[in-house]
Amino acid sequence: MQHMGKRYTLSEAAQELGLTRQGLYYWINKGWVTPKRDYKGHPVFTEDDLKKIEEWKNRLE
Repeated sequence: MQHMGKRYTLSEAAQELGLTRQGLYYWINKGWVTPKRDYKGHPVFTEDDLKKIEEWKNRLE
């Protein structure tokens, strides 16, 4: 079985990115960020996802 690394919930990912939970959820709804989903359908993020989002966010500023 492949090791997936740490998974972040929406709240944890927002905190890591310096965003509000609502702000990150807005980005998801706009289609700017596409999270993976857990077995319940909740958004989850990997460390690679967070790195890509951070790079994208920095290009916007």
